[in-house]
Amino acid sequence: MTVFNRVVPTEEHPPAPAAKAEERGTEDQFRSLVANIPGAVYRRECVEPWRMRFISDHVEMLTGYPASEFVQENLRPFESVICPADLDHVRGVVREALSRGDAFSLEYRVIHANGSSRWVAEHGRGTADSGGRPLWIDGVILDLSAQRETERLSERGEVHRRHQTGHDFLTCLPDRTLIRDRLQQMLLRSQRDHFLIAAFLVDLDNFRTVNERLGQQAGDELLKAVAARLTSVLRASDTVGRPGGDEFAILAEGLSLAAGPELLAERLLDSMKEPFRVEGFVDIPLSITASIGIATNDGDEPDDLLRDAAIALCQAKAQGRNCHVWFKPEMKTAAMERLEIEADLREALQENQFFILYQPIFELDHVGVCGAEAQLRWRHPVRGIVDPESFMPVLEETGMVAPVGSWLLRQACRRAATWHRLGHHLTMSINVSTLQLETDDIVEQVRGALSATALEPRSLIINVAEQSLTKDMETMLGRLRALKELGVLVSVDDTGAGYSALSRLRHVPIDAIKIDRSFVAAMGDSPEAVSSVHNLVQLGRTLGIETLAEGIEQSWQLASLQDEHCRFGQGSLFSQPIAPEALEAILGLEPVVPIRGHLPRQSRPASTIRRRNC
Repeated sequence: MTVFNRVVPTEEHPPAPAAKAEERGTEDQFRSLVANIPGAVYRRECVEPWRMRFISDHVEMLTGYPASEFVQENLRPFESVICPADLDHVRGVVREALSRGDAFSLEYRVIHANGSSRWVAEHGRGTADSGGRPLWIDGVILDLSAQRETERLSERGEVHRRHQTGHDFLTCLPDRTLIRDRLQQMLLRSQRDHFLIAAFLVDLDNFRTVNERLGQQAGDELLKAVAARLTSVLRASDTVGRPGGDEFAILAEGLSLAAGPELLAERLLDSMKEPFRVEGFVDIPLSITASIGIATNDGDEPDDLLRDAAIALCQAKAQGRNCHVWFKPEMKTAAMERLEIEADLREALQENQFFILYQPIFELDHVGVCGAEAQLRWRHPVRGIVDPESFMPVLEETGMVAPVGSWLLRQACRRAATWHRLGHHLTMSINVSTLQLETDDIVEQVRGALSATALEPRSLIINVAEQSLTKDMETMLGRLRALKELGVLVSVDDTGAGYSALSRLRHVPIDAIKIDRSFVAAMGDSPEAVSSVHNLVQLGRTLGIETLAEGIEQSWQLASLQDEHCRFGQGSLFSQPIAPEALEAILGLEPVVPIRGHLPRQSRPASTIRRRNC
């Protein structure tokens, strides 16, 4: 129950009953008014220690103590619940306001009976009599707990928002903007104090296969695990960021580069060697490598340094990946040329600048045409015919090989179907890149080309690079089996250039192997090359598949291959890649070796094979 201490009037006679009733009515109105105010209404003495003469029941919600403990004399002064750290400030504000006759407002903390603290706001004013003598301090104490909590959450949200603005949402690492800002500060310090800084761009090799095989969630978890692994290698003063995708940026200076940037790059590569076990896929250890481009400061702007690191990264990818390359100025010229080629290739795709030449394939025992290989060419409006070796790698790296390869597939199938209608039943060989073979729609592309051109499936030979077999073997085997189910033939290109894959050929569903031109060229003066050709031909015979030699340029090479019983070949000795009309002219001059729906099998003994020099 609230205690009201009122000043009793010093009258000689008690008030009349009517006056008492009026007073009780006024008091009831006061009680109702106070009860509806969301705070503790009080009246204090105006002399320190400003003892409470009245305070409403709401004070118990603020402090945990009933109002009676603050009003009854010598029980609990209100100053006892004010936070000791705030007490002097409270006293100072009240004293100053009373001395000037002004109102006061302040915020401070009170200690609740349960030991917790909460913020309150107090608004008060001194009341004086008609003569100006101070009588009371009247005021209200409001609870600020909810407001302060809202402000705290809002501030934390703002801090979080600002953090998110400069950080990657997945890994919480600095994003591209923050990376650039930090690099700018590092460059300014290095220009002032003359010390080395380095930017590293780290790109994961073949990261796309993780998403394709296990899904995006696994890919995201792997990115977070890589971020943690890279961070663990570096000093706290270094920066690890994620500009985007599967690429990370590292900024280092000072002691981190004491032994040189290349040593730090080696440590980063070493950190990737241990397989990753990511959340949700603990039973599937994921192994992945990375390529790193390095650039060091030379008074450059942040964008220049990051660009140089990106150029070096491209070089690392080109050198076989899982390595690091330090930027050199001459790389910039090559990079600019590559960018020009890339831009021109995109235009070439739109402007139909690509065309196809066909290199005849011969059966070697009597040198008769039995097939053709479709080879892509580019007629640039300014440069003329561009060397395939200068643009094919760019098609691969940019992914443009997929749409260009799809176009070549359909055009070559249409050409082969036309030849068949003319009575020339040749096989048509198409080179399919590793990138194309990795895509899910390669089988549908082949199916669609066969359907659209009505070409017999076994007249189409899909050439896959031997290097493709060193990739994800399970995926590659699945693609090859699906292609074989369509009825097409499969050949392994450049066989022997990478012996790592030869042991796998027994398990690969193929119909032929193509002996790499380097072995054919070296047969004249290298016993090892002769032995390699012999072994490859024997491997084909053992596996029941045909062999085709590439790059036959000399008559003695033809004779040697005939002696080894290599059945098919192609090269400048017979014909360079030529326009379809030129090949049709050749076909009109001599009979074509019948295919009978498949590649002819080697069945004749060596003594019956005629050797011819062309």
